[in-house]
Amino acid sequence: MHFRLFYKKIYIIMLIILFSTLLPVSGGADDVNFQNLSGNWTLLYGNDYGYSFRFYKNYRAIVILYLSSSSIVFRGVYNIESSDTIRINISEMKRVESVKNIDLKGGFQKAKSSYFIFNTKVISGGGKRNLELRPQKISIDGNDSEGYFEPYIKLNYSGR
Repeated sequence: MHFRLFYKKIYIIMLIILFSTLLPVSGGADDVNFQNLSGNWTLLYGNDYGYSFRFYKNYRAIVILYLSSSSIVFRGVYNIESSDTIRINISEMKRVESVKNIDLKGGFQKAKSSYFIFNTKVISGGGKRNLELRPQKISIDGNDSEGYFEPYIKLNYSGR
C-alpha cells in the first residue's frame, strides 16, 4: 500500500515535468512605447535580403530594405498611435546600389505624402527582444505600395 502511494506521487511528478518541458516558453508581448521601441531592429535573410528599422529617441526613424544588390532607404519621424500601432512619416528616400556601408546622410530625395503604418508588438523572453510588424498601410508619394513589406516581419533587437 505504501509503495502504491509512492509510485502514484512519482507518476504525478513525472507528468508535471513532462508537460512543463513540452509547453513552449514564450515571453510576454509588451505594449509599444518610446522606451522599448527605441533602438536598431533587423531581419536579414540569405543573399542580402532583409530589413533594418532604426528608431531614435528624438523620434527619427530610418528604414532600410535590402534587396540583394541594392537598398532602399527611407528617413522620417515616427509616432506611436496606440499601444499596438506605429506610424512612420517618410520625408526622404533614396535607392543605393549597395547593401553594405550605406551612407545615411546624403543623396536623399524629398518624398511627398509617404508613410508606413504597422501593427506592432515588442516580444521579450529568453533574454531576447523581437519586434513584430504587420503592415497596415504603406503609402509612397501618395500611392499604395503594399509590395514593399511582407505581411509579417519579426525583427531581432540589435542594440542602440
